[in-house]
Amino acid sequence: MFLERSGLHIFTWRNIEVSVSLWYGLIMAMIVFFPALSGGSMLAGLIWVVAVTISLLVHEFGHALVAQRYGLGPSVLLHGFGGLCMMEREADTDGEDARVVFAGPAAGLIFGGLVYLFATFAPQIAYASTWSATFVGALIFVNIAWSLVNLLIPMWPLDGGQLFHLILRRFKDEESARRITLNVSIFVAIPAAIVGFLIFRSFLIALFAVMVVMSCMSMLQTGQSLVGRRSGRSLATASDFHQELLAQAEAALADEDWREAYRVCHQMRASGQMPEKMLMRVWTILGLSATEMGEYDEAIDYLRRAPQSAEVAIALERCQREVA
Repeated sequence: MFLERSGLHIFTWRNIEVSVSLWYGLIMAMIVFFPALSGGSMLAGLIWVVAVTISLLVHEFGHALVAQRYGLGPSVLLHGFGGLCMMEREADTDGEDARVVFAGPAAGLIFGGLVYLFATFAPQIAYASTWSATFVGALIFVNIAWSLVNLLIPMWPLDGGQLFHLILRRFKDEESARRITLNVSIFVAIPAAIVGFLIFRSFLIALFAVMVVMSCMSMLQTGQSLVGRRSGRSLATASDFHQELLAQAEAALADEDWREAYRVCHQMRASGQMPEKMLMRVWTILGLSATEMGEYDEAIDYLRRAPQSAEVAIALERCQREVA
């Protein structure tokens, strides 16, 4: 992948580290100084930099907070082409992955909508000066416009491209989903580069689109996978072995043999992939068993991955009370 993966750590929030790369600093500096070259104000450029940075953080923390709920170890990097939510490990299911991906643009749209409502109902504050109006307008434009573009355009690695790939994996085999995603990304990126350069006069948009084309072509040639886990289509049915183990775990849970239920569920996880519905039940049994065994921190992680139910909610509340 052509995006940067490291930068200077600037702060940590909710155990999520945020770093910024040198290229991000250089591009933000260009945004600040460019207006001055055409007789404009550097303050206007600085306002846009602040608005863009806030918007990127909202977007990436949308990804990161959901990823943290699934125990994926997220961190945020502001880089030359925007923002990136990196994770220590991959999601266990396509469903988890989709929720993490969707959370970024959803957070941006919600934030942009809130700023719009603020400007609508408190215009005397939002538009008190030219600079406040510029700031509010920038927040609304960046969060709403960019979130929609990022969500709706099926171009890898944008969020829309990742969701497009995850949807394809439900209906196509692994290789077909990968190939279609990359070819569509190239098909979309080529006109995006032309439009970005000729119409919007944006060298960055054109450069990003060109690099998308180059990256997708390289992945097509090398056969590089877009995700590491097997597709949901190939996991439509559980193996007889997994079904037998789940029956054993359910029986142990019913007998209140917490340690045996816990052991069998870990054996299931170590025995290969399983359908998402079965995995969700495994998370529930692991969470309930770990709670009864007094492994509260571990139980919280499992219970947060499990489907919400009365027994899960009660166990989660108990664990949080014990660790408080």
